[in-house]
Amino acid sequence: MSAEPETYDSLEAALKQTGFAWSLCLVGEDQANQLAALTNDLRRPFSNSGDGKRIVSGFSYWGAEPTYAWARACGDPLYPVMRESIRSFPQRWRSGASKLEGGPWHYVSLGPGTGEKDRIILATLAPRMPDLRYMPVDMSTEMLQTSAREVSRDPNLDELPILPVQLDFSLGESVTNFRGLLDVLIGDAPVLFSLLGNTLANFDEDSRLLADLAGNLLRPDDRLLLEVATAPDVTPALAGRAADEYRGSGAFCNFVTSALLHRTDLTIDMDAVSFEGAVENGERAIVVKMIYRNITGETMRVVLGDRSLLTFAPDDTIRLHMTRKYSEHGLQRMLAGAGLQTLETHPWKYKDSTFGLNLLLLGTGGGSRVSHPIFDLDR
Repeated sequence: MSAEPETYDSLEAALKQTGFAWSLCLVGEDQANQLAALTNDLRRPFSNSGDGKRIVSGFSYWGAEPTYAWARACGDPLYPVMRESIRSFPQRWRSGASKLEGGPWHYVSLGPGTGEKDRIILATLAPRMPDLRYMPVDMSTEMLQTSAREVSRDPNLDELPILPVQLDFSLGESVTNFRGLLDVLIGDAPVLFSLLGNTLANFDEDSRLLADLAGNLLRPDDRLLLEVATAPDVTPALAGRAADEYRGSGAFCNFVTSALLHRTDLTIDMDAVSFEGAVENGERAIVVKMIYRNITGETMRVVLGDRSLLTFAPDDTIRLHMTRKYSEHGLQRMLAGAGLQTLETHPWKYKDSTFGLNLLLLGTGGGSRVSHPIFDLDR
């Protein structure tokens, strides 16, 4: 049975009138299935290179402790990727927003993080679009609460309808189901989707994910705001420097070990954590893996979240997290493979660093577009 969008808006308004910090959230994943998926990934075969047992991207942020650890990492001045990403975002968004044509838009944030960037985007869109709806999407309900509360800190956004959706958008079936939900809630209205903070780079099948979003989530009038980390070249030397960039932040180290600490009974030894950079697929990207290795010389018996036992052999590894820095060639090839067209691009090099960021406004082609921006940010 279809629910009218006004039903959700009325419920949101009623909850705000109670004076208590209620969070409205649609849960689209079975928590038991998610726990089973995490457990299965930790049971992969032996590998001394981080290519066996793993905690995939969504599970790195799943739960209260990893969410809070991520928030602390984002505020660490020694974590340059996120520091520069947040610091420079208002200027980069201002440039991209001036080229945003069509609309009026609804806004869907895929992996909203701490919500700081969403607050900036919504502060631009909301005054001009009274029917705007904000839908953050993440596997972690705690992350959804964090981002929604950050957005609500802006008094001008206090009445904005917010509908968080707990969903693993890396799964093709979930993307299809989410598109069906959007069709019910907003009909034919165009959507500005975002995938910010270099989140795309954390997924094993990043090209497949991007193509899935382009083909099964975006319609011709929709747009995707994509933020990725970049490298001027792809060499072993730069891969080593990229690994050092993450290794230097103690708060980031605490974040990448948080899921392992709270989903197993392991006592974390920071000496067992390594950051390993490598060249991926020729000139495509630099990949950095954060790896936990059994350095004890003995087989360890590890209790998992479902209370089953894992045999963790000497020199076996668990990949805690993974990220990339894309070359221009690799990025363009990935966009072309997904069928995405670049409407606006804003590269940014961090201060005192070889590496940078790129914020791209993307579309699938076609659609009814007007010949001028819907708003002029210089007014």
